[in-house]
Amino acid sequence: MTALEPGDPERIGRYRLLRRLGEGGMGVVYLGASPAGRAVAIKVVRPELAADPDFRARFRGEVEAARKVGGAFTGPVVEAEPGGTVPWLAIAYVNGLSLRETIDRYGPMPEPLLRTLGAGLGEALVAIHEAGLLHRDLKPDNILLAKDGPKVIDFGISKAADTATLTAEGQFIGSPGYMSPEQIRGKRLTPAADVFAYGAVLAFAATGRPPFGKGAVPAIVHRTLHEEPDLRGVPASLARLVASCLSRDPDRRPPAELLPSLLAAEPAAPGWLPGDMGEELRQLEDTLVLDLRTFARARTRRRLLIGGAAAAGLAAIGGGTAAALAATQNETGHRLSPPKPLWRTEIEDEDDLSLVVRSRSLIAIAHRVFEHELRGYSLATGRQIWSEEGRLAAGPALVYTTAGSGGTVVARDESRTVKWTYDPPEEHEYPEFAGPANGLLALSGDRTITGLDPATGRRLWTHEGPRASHPVLFDIRGRTLLGRQEEEGEHRHLALDTTTGAVRWSMPLGTSLVLPRGGLIFTSPSRTTLDALSLDTGRKLWSADLPDAARDPDDGTLSINVTVAGGLVYMNGPTIYALDASTGRQRWTHTPASPDGRTRNLLVDGGYAYVLEGPRLVALNARTGKRLWSADTPVSDTAPLVAAGGLICTGVAGTAGSGLYGWDAGTGRLVWNHPVTTPVSTEQWTFDSDGTTLAAAHGTTLLAFHLG
Repeated sequence: MTALEPGDPERIGRYRLLRRLGEGGMGVVYLGASPAGRAVAIKVVRPELAADPDFRARFRGEVEAARKVGGAFTGPVVEAEPGGTVPWLAIAYVNGLSLRETIDRYGPMPEPLLRTLGAGLGEALVAIHEAGLLHRDLKPDNILLAKDGPKVIDFGISKAADTATLTAEGQFIGSPGYMSPEQIRGKRLTPAADVFAYGAVLAFAATGRPPFGKGAVPAIVHRTLHEEPDLRGVPASLARLVASCLSRDPDRRPPAELLPSLLAAEPAAPGWLPGDMGEELRQLEDTLVLDLRTFARARTRRRLLIGGAAAAGLAAIGGGTAAALAATQNETGHRLSPPKPLWRTEIEDEDDLSLVVRSRSLIAIAHRVFEHELRGYSLATGRQIWSEEGRLAAGPALVYTTAGSGGTVVARDESRTVKWTYDPPEEHEYPEFAGPANGLLALSGDRTITGLDPATGRRLWTHEGPRASHPVLFDIRGRTLLGRQEEEGEHRHLALDTTTGAVRWSMPLGTSLVLPRGGLIFTSPSRTTLDALSLDTGRKLWSADLPDAARDPDDGTLSINVTVAGGLVYMNGPTIYALDASTGRQRWTHTPASPDGRTRNLLVDGGYAYVLEGPRLVALNARTGKRLWSADTPVSDTAPLVAAGGLICTGVAGTAGSGLYGWDAGTGRLVWNHPVTTPVSTEQWTFDSDGTTLAAAHGTTLLAFHLG
């Protein structure tokens, strides 16, 4: 546990960050505190992984599954935002000693302690497996010794990192020395893989050394695959169990559900760690209490300040921001009282919700790992019209859905009248859509991609990939459908002709893909350059050096978002760089007034580029980068921005001043504010707009405004 470093965020979601707990392949882990003072461990995903839509989908699914894990020997998921600009996961903080550090510091465990450890770990694995997860990375670093027993952390989430983003960098998904042979060989994993790691952990705790030795990774891998484990020092009464867990044949390992009974251990209870181990744990407890008390005192001071401001007439927003907004209001004559919304309705609180506005309807999509929950509402009244589970594509006239393993596509108009159906020739397990766009609706199957006429449902073409190629669709731009499929064990980007389904080009997934923008796609194969490729041919058009500000200061990896608009490419990182889309030549740069190393949300609309810099909304000339205006806001620089009805809109979540705000897009004047008092949710606002109607969701509230 160390102090926060320069550039670390002060807050993630509703949690105030207190300290750094560690850093790994997926990101940084922080100690955080909820508004009520609850301690949580928050894992914040690395920017290069967050930019990978494939990773995001897997991370979201793993988070949902991890929520189901219970039991006394795991740290439960408290909250997560897998769909945020920066995905994160909050787990109940386990105040304990790392098993790795404990053994390194105090030596091997005596047999009674070893049995208590093994029984607790066995119960943790059972809970993880019953939730449909595998841990995949059980090791001493992921086991904490708490006052009420051992706790397993990072369960299940490691699968989300099993992407080309990591493997392209030569990293193992797992930890050599604790990985099973089948995991090393890339075979399909079963719960037996976790049992192998369990045996290796027990051997380490009993002897103070890994059973397959230390040293170079290739040597450890070779010993794991071809040599017997070194179990010298394991108590004789446990040696047979540990050896069976470390069998190279998964079928010969004991089931996880038998492990607790095989240990016949005394249950862990307060004081189960003896001597110096117990004393160090008590010191950790004292440190945590001090951190939380310091946080509570700071929170009380903030409440007093806000309360005093409210008493002085700065209600709803609080502090200096409210005064500035109120002053702007009085000077400009714009009203602060919001227009009445078209309607407001209560919905289920969803962790990852998106909205789609059409001419007469609004569709709310609650994202799930496989089948999404879809709900349709009247845009005029807010009345829910329909709901179903599946995948959705929405065109200007028709809405397309598919559900279940059959993959039948149903096209309906906004009155829910069925216009056509399409039954694929093969069962599609969890099919996906791309489009409709440019006369094509694309549907993915287990090995096929099918092109349909979005108006009639007529099959236009079928692309057949290798067996079990599991194609994933990204987008349709112009005459190109971009996706991904597996070929001979290698994931490749794939571009198909939208008219014929023929392959236009493909490339290995090892390059870092940014989704198509403005007829281009972008990769950063060297992590030091940004390459622009033709969407139609895959040919490199130009290459631009990435400035230091666009790379992570620790490892140099890409930490920017890319937007294309009006013939310019905007690299949005700690500094905004605008490049000519034809040549890659730099046009202008903009460094925020208070740079902190973070990528901010950037909105380019109507000749303006809008960016939140801390609590200020700044408008730039999109062609020249000239600063045009700025406005004080009560929002954070992670809040989403949306253009609607001549306004730039965003929302505040989970703090004083929660609600919707809209500023005049041309002048920065505050035009309206719609407060949301109860219930207050810490989820970010979600928006969609057709230009005259703005739909917004926040917590359990769904609203629509007329902005025309």
